[in-house]
Amino acid sequence: MEASGHALSGEYGHDLVCAAVSTLTISLVNNIERLTGMPPIVDMDPAGGYLYLERPEELTPTQLETFQLLMESTYLALSEDVALNYADYLTITIS
Repeated sequence: MEASGHALSGEYGHDLVCAAVSTLTISLVNNIERLTGMPPIVDMDPAGGYLYLERPEELTPTQLETFQLLMESTYLALSEDVALNYADYLTITIS
């Protein structure tokens, strides 16, 4: 998963889209480690509005299922909650 850019839906410190995306993606990173016991591979630059997340390689089937559920949950929150309400400020691409 990769998130990049700034939403620019409001002034710095009052950008609801940025706050929502940041909260959801940082929570995803934290919850992957909490619930699988394995830290994901992460590269981030919060000032630049960038987060890259990759699945750790050595996951058990149960850990993989948890990882996938967390990813899907975050995708749904971003695509069906945030993007539907703020389509002018958020683009989701699946490749």
